[in-house]
Formats: sequence, C-alpha cells, structure tokens
Amino acid sequence: MSTKSAFVSIIGVPNVGKSSILNTVLGEKIAITSSKPQTTRTRIMGVLTDNDVQLVFTDTPGYFKPKNKLGQQMVAAVGESLSAGDVCLFVTESKGKLKPGEEELLAKLAARKARVILAVNKIDMLEDKSELLQRIALFASLYDFEAVVPVSATTGENICELVSELKKLAEEGPFYFPEDTLTDQPEKVIAAEIIREKMLRLLSKEVPHGVAVSIETMRERPS
Repeated sequence: MSTKSAFVSIIGVPNVGKSSILNTVLGEKIAITSSKPQTTRTRIMGVLTDNDVQLVFTDTPGYFKPKNKLGQQMVAAVGESLSAGDVCLFVTESKGKLKPGEEELLAKLAARKARVILAVNKIDMLEDKSELLQRIALFASLYDFEAVVPVSATTGENICELVSELKKLAEEGPFYFPEDTLTDQPEKVIAAEIIREKMLRLLSKEVPHGVAVSIETMRERPS
C-alpha cells in the first residue's frame, strides 16, 4: 500500500484555539489550553494516522510582538515551524477585525508562497452568521488559500471536513512515525504541561504568567 504524509504547522495569533483544534483532531489532549495568551510556549507535535495518510501537526505559540527573551523564543518557534511545514493551518476567529499579528503572518506566508488552509474557529459562538461570511471574505481577499473551513474546536463541527482538506495536500512518501504514535512528547512533558495549565487557570496575581513546571520523577501507583 502506498502511503502519503504531510507536516502541518498550526499558526495564528494568541487565543484563537490552535491547541484546542489539535486536541479535537487527535481525539486526545496533548496540548494545554487556557484563556491567557501565550499558553503554548514550545512546538508540540501531534500525529494523526488514518489508513494510508499520516498528518504530523506542529502546534506553535501564538504569534505576537515579543517583549522579553521568553517571547523572543516563542516567536522564533513560529518562524521555524513556517519553514519546516509542508502545509500551514492558519487558525483565526469567526468574527472581528484583522489583527496586526495576522497581517504579519499572512505577509510571511506570501513571501514563502506557502500552501495554507484557513480554519475559521469558534463558529459555535456566533449569533449572527453573516459575521462569518464577512470574516471569510476578508481573509480570502488577502490570501489564496487552498481551502477555507469554518470549524468549532469545542463542538467538533466540521473538524472531519478540515482533516479531509488537509489530507488532500499530503504527498506520497513514508510514514515518519509508527501508526499508533500520538505525540513526540514524553509522558513527563505532557504531565508537566497539564499541571501548568491548571496553575494558569486557577491562579492570577499569585503566580506570574512565566511559571514553569519540571517533573523530576514519575511512578505508577500500585493497583
């Protein structure tokens, strides 16, 4: 059986739902989410293997103007992902004005002549569907997307359609990971990230946003 594969870079500004879309696509939680910006700090890889197609997703930090070394490192991770991916999945919200960071990202994509699929997220929160049409028309006027798919990472609406569009862009080649692989991250890293997620959600002024978690040892509880 011939196989196809594609590396997919998930990009966008903070808080548009990039990590949520990745979790919904995979059906498992590998990337943490919170209402605070820049929750994702490093590139997190997720793998979806469906019959003869393997999609390797890279979840990147939200694109923003860095104000410190941590921010610079996060933005650098976005740039590296843009260069490394076969396809870019550009995630944006379903209403509102174009953000400066989105304009910058589109310019970077245009310079690379990248293949891009636009995922317009959070359609479950729309009361006026005409806002979605306006949003799609705005982005379509700025870039020649391979496809535009309105989705909801919360409800799962149109996620299958989004995956189908991504699979169309996969090219013949070997699988880069075993078929049962879900992520390249070890359990310690996933556990540390989940702890950090809880801290971001439950604490505000008590703990700075720059909090980090490191797990030194892990062991299974006796059954």
